[in-house]
Amino acid sequence: MAIGVTSVIGRLRRARFVAGQVTDGVAVLALCAIVIAVAGARFVEGRVNLASASVNLTYVAAGLGIAAALTSLFLARLFRDHRPSWFGAALLLYGLVVLPISALMAGEARTSTNRLASLLLLTIALVIMLVGLKPPGRLGNWGGWAILVVGLGLAALLNGTAPTPVTDALSASPFASVVTLVGWTLVAVVFLFDGYRRQSRSRSRLGLGLIVIAVSQLHRQVVPGLPMTNLIYPSLRAIGMAIVLLALLHMARRQITAMESEYDAQEEELGQATLHLERATLLAAERDHELRNGLAGLAGAAHVLSTRGGGDQAEKIRLALLSELGRLRLMLESPLAEQMDATDKEMTEAHGEPDEHLVTPLLERLVLIRQGDLPIVLEADPDLRAATSESVTSHIVTNLLANCARHAPGSPVTVRGRPGDGHTVVVEVRDAGPGLPEGQEERVFERGVHDESKGGSGIGLGYSRDLAVKNGGSLHLRTVQDPVGCLAVLTLPSARP
Repeated sequence: MAIGVTSVIGRLRRARFVAGQVTDGVAVLALCAIVIAVAGARFVEGRVNLASASVNLTYVAAGLGIAAALTSLFLARLFRDHRPSWFGAALLLYGLVVLPISALMAGEARTSTNRLASLLLLTIALVIMLVGLKPPGRLGNWGGWAILVVGLGLAALLNGTAPTPVTDALSASPFASVVTLVGWTLVAVVFLFDGYRRQSRSRSRLGLGLIVIAVSQLHRQVVPGLPMTNLIYPSLRAIGMAIVLLALLHMARRQITAMESEYDAQEEELGQATLHLERATLLAAERDHELRNGLAGLAGAAHVLSTRGGGDQAEKIRLALLSELGRLRLMLESPLAEQMDATDKEMTEAHGEPDEHLVTPLLERLVLIRQGDLPIVLEADPDLRAATSESVTSHIVTNLLANCARHAPGSPVTVRGRPGDGHTVVVEVRDAGPGLPEGQEERVFERGVHDESKGGSGIGLGYSRDLAVKNGGSLHLRTVQDPVGCLAVLTLPSARP
């Protein structure tokens, strides 16, 4: 079924392209008919100077040919293809040498060697275009220009020789003109069919322009006795060269548009890659921050174990250490890509953690771990149950305690757990430090904001708030009085209304 639909679409596109080719052909024929009608003898007779008008039209065609040659060279660089460069060499030879010479020698008596030199240059341009359809790889972009230089040298030598019976016979015979100009027509037809094969209207229009140029030369060289004024030939030449130039400009515009679209797509991909890189860097920094806090807590717990005896207290500290080590292990085993594509709650569920936990036992373990750094007092309702994983609460409270140790070293800290409004669990962490700078209650959550004199990286508070919000809670900080200090209020959804 898919193959059938593709075949139908291909036929529709081909039919549409053929219709476009026919439209272009009809338009070119109509334009040529109008030019012939306007340039007819009865219309222009007595109105314009035929000699000067013919020369001026030839110069116009030469200028258009030079512009087309330069456009071809631009296309060669744009497409990174040798063929436009060869085509440009042929156009430059025709527009910069052949046409100006014919305009300068208009009305003058031309010797047989002069006419043969012009035919030789036309033949050289034809050869360059023929070879340029599939240029040898060794010749590259400059093969056409080498042939052009050789052709100019030969034409100059021929033009400088005296006429002989042989040159007179060749010049009087239409054979050389027919071969040369029919060759131009065949090249134009090849371009026309190449456009059809590639389904490129620009290439087809290029072929139409070359056909108009070839026909104008063919009439002038082979059938000089037709009752036409001299304006028809240069007019058709100018029209044909204008069509060639427009076709080349259209090709350049389409290629530039395609390159701009590709550039925009690459820029968008680069932007997405930059965002992913920034997120990965941030997550790596958050992970590093959490690991540092965890290691600091473990160091504190080790200090407590070394200064106290065994018993129940040592067993509680041992369990707290194991819990903290498990939290750190969970962070190390969670790939950054997984963290970027999922919330922290989903990550902990993926690692087998329950989606609710008792808050007070967790707080007891965290307080035990931090006793080596801070004098902490815990006040907590034993029945509190939060509807999050232990990792979430542990991450946030660990960051809050680490901030107390950093910004209020040695000050007493109170950790309090209490029910909220019936649907939440509230954990408060209060120190007796200097508090927050006035008006900085929200700014401290921004990434990178930190007191350089106290150290830190400015990551922990922002990460903690994001973690709380992702799990349906909130985190706020404010300065309190009696005594002065900082109060952090963590709210989590309750698993027990």
